[in-house]
Amino acid sequence: MLIRPVRVHQAARMISTLVGQSGRKYNLQKVLQRHPKKPELSVCLALCDKMPYVVKPVSPSILEHLQEFQAEFKSHARLRVHVDKIENESILVYEYFKTDLLALVENYPPLPLRARKKILKEIGNTLAEMHEKNWIHLDVKPDNILLNWYVDSSDEFHLGKVVLGDMDCALKLKGDKLLNYKIGNVMWRSPEGQLGRGVGKPSEVFSFALLVTFNCLTLCLYLITGVQSLHFDYAELDTEPEVVVLFKLLLTFGPLPDALVKHVDDAGAGKLLADLWQAVQENGVKADFADWTEDVFPNLKDEAKSLILRMASLDPAKRATMSEIIKDSYWAEDEKF
Repeated sequence: MLIRPVRVHQAARMISTLVGQSGRKYNLQKVLQRHPKKPELSVCLALCDKMPYVVKPVSPSILEHLQEFQAEFKSHARLRVHVDKIENESILVYEYFKTDLLALVENYPPLPLRARKKILKEIGNTLAEMHEKNWIHLDVKPDNILLNWYVDSSDEFHLGKVVLGDMDCALKLKGDKLLNYKIGNVMWRSPEGQLGRGVGKPSEVFSFALLVTFNCLTLCLYLITGVQSLHFDYAELDTEPEVVVLFKLLLTFGPLPDALVKHVDDAGAGKLLADLWQAVQENGVKADFADWTEDVFPNLKDEAKSLILRMASLDPAKRATMSEIIKDSYWAEDEKF
């Protein structure tokens, strides 16, 4: 419900005060994420009783989908579900967070290892609980991990609430049926996800292990070490990004198992995998993850490598489940903040 227009400084459109279904009034302050083609779909910061919120316009179909998701996970503390809505405008209201994980890792190098592990464990538990209800997120990446934090007068880091956000792509699987389409950011997909064949819970386990931010690295590894490796520039590619990412994955986690070829169950995809593996073998460059050492990647101890390898098998059937991953001994030393 629109009740009065107010002009936001430097905004390209007239922004209004909104009234949610709850009756709360949200005074929009500024654009947080401008839509490249439709300014009216831009994500904005709003204030309600001096508390910040995020107002996000969505399509009617996404609105219906997210209401279904919220109905099942409304009380979940680590999932960012909407807290209010303006249904006739297809607008959702979300809790505001200080930053996302990608920005934190890149902009705050002193981020303690204990905090990095805590963040990972929170998200791992969240994915495990989603999987138990047969839901998958399908776009696990640091941009979608939101959190609050601060540094006190003694320069000590304090971690606040951590949530997994952006449920627009999340869906509930029908039994054991797998998905045969590409979804999510190309840099973060599992091998089968790059091919859009046989995507399911094991694919999400790989995504939890895999972070590709201008490079090809595991999410756990990048978060634990804070370093980048296997970097490539998409703008300079003369082939599809999926092919390059697959090459990097085979180079790092190979050899190519026959089980992956059978899993994707597609002649064209199978041939591409075989051709890429042959290219890896002919390349002559060694990048086997098992050979990576702590002197090159700080904090990459044996227990961390072991955890990552349990998730990053190229054979989806051999990957540990999320419920198994969160019980790994790696988390035993996790400390409270």
